[in-house]
Amino acid sequence: MAIVRQLTLLLILSLFIADIQPVVAAPLFVPAHAESRRPPAPPFGPHFLKPPVQPAPVLPPRVAVAPAPLFQARVETPTGPAFNWAETENYLLLGTDRRPGWTSWRTDTVIILGIDRALNRAAVFSIPRDLYVQIPGYGWGRINQVDYLGEQRNGDGGGPALISEVLSATLGISTQHWMRLQMDGFVDIVDAVGGVTVELDCPFYEPIFNLTTNAWDYFVLPAGEVKLDGEAAYWFVRLRYRESDIGRSNRQRQFLWALRNQVMNTDLLPRAPALLAAFQNAFSTDLDLFEMLDLADYASTLDPANVRAGGLTLRDLQGYTTAEGASVLRIADPAHVRSVVEGVWNAPAMIDTNRQDAARCPPLPVGATPSVPAELQPDVEALPDDTLLPEGEALADGEPPSLEEQEAPTE
Repeated sequence: MAIVRQLTLLLILSLFIADIQPVVAAPLFVPAHAESRRPPAPPFGPHFLKPPVQPAPVLPPRVAVAPAPLFQARVETPTGPAFNWAETENYLLLGTDRRPGWTSWRTDTVIILGIDRALNRAAVFSIPRDLYVQIPGYGWGRINQVDYLGEQRNGDGGGPALISEVLSATLGISTQHWMRLQMDGFVDIVDAVGGVTVELDCPFYEPIFNLTTNAWDYFVLPAGEVKLDGEAAYWFVRLRYRESDIGRSNRQRQFLWALRNQVMNTDLLPRAPALLAAFQNAFSTDLDLFEMLDLADYASTLDPANVRAGGLTLRDLQGYTTAEGASVLRIADPAHVRSVVEGVWNAPAMIDTNRQDAARCPPLPVGATPSVPAELQPDVEALPDDTLLPEGEALADGEPPSLEEQEAPTE
């Protein structure tokens, strides 16, 4: 059956990209008498238990203004009834940064996939990793901490169940199934399918710390159709110093659609051993094989105009500093956030994610050229995770920012 519907559409394409790190997957376990265990102490600092102490500001009323089109969309998106998350099949898609020797981890990619079979459509909704939420049994913390805490309390599947509970209370979306990817196999997956081509309206660049020269450098891709091998794809979906976690989410969704196209138009049979090896021990789900086949078969038939992609952005949330100094993003206007969630069908088609006006591309900084020689690729195990470089700040020689600086969200 077309190599089992192209290896179950490459394990549902992984439909998500984690904050990729080279990791070795470790099997999750169910501790003895898990139901009687007290929740473990949060490993992320004392701010984790503190609710916000500052009152939310009174925000001015929002005025709906139709933005001028900045680009020509690839597909026309039809109108239709609002996407009702209470009546759709909802899948929680998780990507972790788990690494060798770690006893805790973060889930820095949290995406909800909704399937509306009655109207033959789907929606993909991204949740920022720094969203500050109430976690039952723990208090306040980032959404990217919830998966770990749930797994430690209730064993395999406890993390997605706890995230679903949090999302239901926070956004009004309950999920019925989950898929989790530990992204140690990402580079091998991309190389195994023959690389992935993305179309960039503007040149793409992000700062990157070069451990060879012990100084900041740039990762740069030219505008146009760009064929990414595993290493280049790794950096394209991971870096977020300049574009923030929101910009990175856009690139991840763009890459996923391009990966979908590559999978659907490639004979994967000769590549099956390499693909299976890449996924081994890195993918887990509560779906059985037949459910995955059904989902892959359905996803392959969807019209591109009927797959919308949205998410919460910095415009929808408020930067907030906890009493202990941790920077997070919180919901200051719940009614607005609910309107974004319920209005996902007004979002662009996923195929048009990350489109830009080619006539308004920002100039490349001095020293950035559209090529990244292999010798400039840093040692990824030593590269600091999610180091932030404030927009407009010049690159400088020296050590990367501290762990505290790395943890700050992009404002």
